[in-house]
Amino acid sequence: MSSSEIRRIPAAETRGLRRAVLRPHQPPEAVVYPGDDDPDTVHLGLYSDGRLLGVASIYREPPPYALKAITAWRLRGMAVEHGRQGQGLGAALLKACMEHAVTQRGTQVWCNARSTASGFYRSLGFTAHGEQFEMPGIGPHHLMSRELREPAR
Repeated sequence: MSSSEIRRIPAAETRGLRRAVLRPHQPPEAVVYPGDDDPDTVHLGLYSDGRLLGVASIYREPPPYALKAITAWRLRGMAVEHGRQGQGLGAALLKACMEHAVTQRGTQVWCNARSTASGFYRSLGFTAHGEQFEMPGIGPHHLMSRELREPAR
């Protein structure tokens, strides 16, 4: 990859890749997620040579298994352009999301990971909770999380 950068983007800029990669057979409104416009929500885009190749969003939201965990952040809508997956772009986006959560005193990041992506999340320190479940119209998923640590000083 030539020159690449990760930067904050508006929610609307995530939706093209979200739809193309995550929900291609669903209507455009299927990639408008609750919380997209909350003040704490952060949307990141990974650009290479000025082209958007990946997106990820992180929301201040407790996981379903720990409703009191207000220091948890939810990763959602992570998508890397077809043909560019497996090149470290998703890992770079995920790490940037986790870094943001740490700066906000987050102690955990969680997500509903597609079963096909669970190996990717495991390779980055996530663990699965409970059994695989079906997201209607999308497919099998695992609830996964990772504890966060303060960056070394």
